[in-house]
Amino acid sequence: MNNKVVTRIQKSRTGEWIVASVNQNLRVNDGINWQAQAMGNQYDGSAAGASPIQIGTSETADAPSSGTTNLWGELAAGGMSRETATFSHTADASSYTLTAQWQNTGSTITVATAAVMSALTDTDLSTDTHFVVTNLSPVAVLDSNDTLEIQWGIFY
Repeated sequence: MNNKVVTRIQKSRTGEWIVASVNQNLRVNDGINWQAQAMGNQYDGSAAGASPIQIGTSETADAPSSGTTNLWGELAAGGMSRETATFSHTADASSYTLTAQWQNTGSTITVATAAVMSALTDTDLSTDTHFVVTNLSPVAVLDSNDTLEIQWGIFY
């Protein structure tokens, strides 16, 4: 499966890692345009042209579309704020991965959507390019102190 998003949860009570879901991502219009400009060395270096390596999560299960530009209901408390993902690429492969982890320090939450963006916060949506988004199916239910890991595969 190309462009897969693997979600794993480490349960704090047992320490066991479980695969919560494997999903496909949707590259949104802004992400398509960013990638074309980056590969063609045409973006201007503004914040909107920054590399999308931030991953955010949301409890909102709105269906993503190609016009998605915002992660509605994005989690920003209890250890669930956007994270800078770790980039990994194997030489000569036509893909790379982005991996991020969060520890839920609040009460039980349900993560239903995740997205890769270019800014660490969403306070200025005019400089935040959304790249890819997915609904998690099934959703990831995190109890307090559970760890969520999302690994995003990007193929080009």
